[in-house]
Amino acid sequence: MNRHPFRWSYLLFAALFLATVAGWAVWREDLLTSRELSLSASGVLIALGLVGIAATVRQARPPRPTSTPSPLPEGDIHDEAADPLP
Repeated sequence: MNRHPFRWSYLLFAALFLATVAGWAVWREDLLTSRELSLSASGVLIALGLVGIAATVRQARPPRPTSTPSPLPEGDIHDEAADPLP
């Protein structure tokens, strides 16, 4: 998957669209009270914050090794130092 730069214009459009729909739902159709809308908006912002924290933690982890390290050849000097002959 290729990484693409973040596009702020799409985020701004989505936020304005959702604000317009929410305003319509509150004042025109009476689907939500203003209290319910404010609580819903708070919940969405908290959820987005948790997603952002999870994404940051995921990026901060060290990458997994792609290949296994090659084993030491037999009779290496470290093996002899660890278990000397009597």
